[in-house]
Amino acid sequence: MSRIETPTIGVTASASTTRAQALALAAVCWGALAFGAAYPWAYWPLAVVCAAAGIIGMLGGREADGVSRYLAFALGAVAVAMLLQMVPLPLSWLQSINPRALPVLADTDFRYGAGLTRFHPLSIDPESTGSALALYTSFTLLLFGMTRALAVDHARRFVEAVTVVGVVLALIGIVQKPMYTGQLLGFWEPETPSTPFGPFINRNHFAGWMLMALPLTLALLFGGLEQSLRAVKPEWRSRILWLSSPEANRLILLAAAALVMALSLVMTMSRSGITAMAISLMLTGWIVARGLKGRSRRAVAAYLVALAVTTFAWAGADVIVARFSDANWSEFNDRRGAWADAVGVASAFRLTGTGLNTYETAARFYQRHDLEQFYGESHNDYLELMAEGGLLVGIPALVCLMLLVREVRRRMKEDPASTVWWVRRGAITGLIAIALQEAVDFSLQLPGNAVLFVILCAIALHKPREPRMPADPSRRGPSDADRGSARPRLRVVVSNALAGSR
Repeated sequence: MSRIETPTIGVTASASTTRAQALALAAVCWGALAFGAAYPWAYWPLAVVCAAAGIIGMLGGREADGVSRYLAFALGAVAVAMLLQMVPLPLSWLQSINPRALPVLADTDFRYGAGLTRFHPLSIDPESTGSALALYTSFTLLLFGMTRALAVDHARRFVEAVTVVGVVLALIGIVQKPMYTGQLLGFWEPETPSTPFGPFINRNHFAGWMLMALPLTLALLFGGLEQSLRAVKPEWRSRILWLSSPEANRLILLAAAALVMALSLVMTMSRSGITAMAISLMLTGWIVARGLKGRSRRAVAAYLVALAVTTFAWAGADVIVARFSDANWSEFNDRRGAWADAVGVASAFRLTGTGLNTYETAARFYQRHDLEQFYGESHNDYLELMAEGGLLVGIPALVCLMLLVREVRRRMKEDPASTVWWVRRGAITGLIAIALQEAVDFSLQLPGNAVLFVILCAIALHKPREPRMPADPSRRGPSDADRGSARPRLRVVVSNALAGSR
């Protein structure tokens, strides 16, 4: 009898996590190129791919590598709260819990207005809330799966793939801007008046995507530069020889990629994007100052200064100054009224909210400022969450945030001395940058942007399996060597995923 050999558990796990990363990368590409997945034909396939990537990633990783139990429970509590907003209740109960909903329902729900129903959910538009719950579930699965997948397969290759996507998007935006004739990518005309950039319908949303991707690229660049410079002797001959090495060529490509991505962000002329980018570059500089010393610190600092000066000069410093000068800062460029209206909705629906993804409906009844145009978004996602979720969703969401911060801080203390140290801090910088923009915009309401946000959370949370190297007590950052970076390149990742699907 011939002996049948079966693959080991490690090989099976690696294949599953490879497929999960390939699907997650496909979701990132589709979400961005499909106009931010702003339309149903784009975000429903996106949700399916994200859920599949999450499930496959969870099957391929260990439970100990995933999201902590407490954070998982908190994320589940948010889903339960959203589900409660969709449970039909007797109208008498609804009157007691949320009396402000009934006048809205009289004008928006035919069955209620005609007296044909005795029940209605807490959400003023349960169908829209159901869509939000479905997307939230798929993104949560993606977070669980990618956190485990990145623990098995090094995050460096995945971040390199995201950088490639970022460069493609940046080039599309840079080339399309002077040639734009009303159609995105040359064939799609936005359904509503907009200020597009690249494949995104709104330039602020493009800027939000780049705010998350750019710090990841810079983290790869600085991690590789730090490792390489420490291995090169401080002699001109050694430096010239190093410039001809494959690693130097890789770093030059990363430096060029970061420059192109930063330039595209500035060319959007998004005030929120440019401001958040400037803050994220300062935060990156602070991380560099703490993590590097000697030649590495000087080289990285010089690149950061060159990056900022080049992008702002190329885009036109006078144009940028004029853009910021034209804003009505006393009203935060006409956002102050929208914020006040959002506070009004949140006060009226304090306990249970209007229902996730229903602010546009509620705003038709509660807009009191700038009545010449309709504000279907509050231009502040924190206020919008309060209005749509109330205390019912807001409390578990706040608990999620607190647990996320605690878990990320724990992972930072456990980081091995390698590229992981840099990539995790790049992801955290991207999360902080998008959090700043969300105070004046709503980039994360685009499913295409939300996918990248979830990926950054997974990178910030993942627990690499590589051994921890002894740290140099004179340094606060990574050590001289970068262990654990020998992983399959992107083409191998994709080919393995395709082979495994046949």
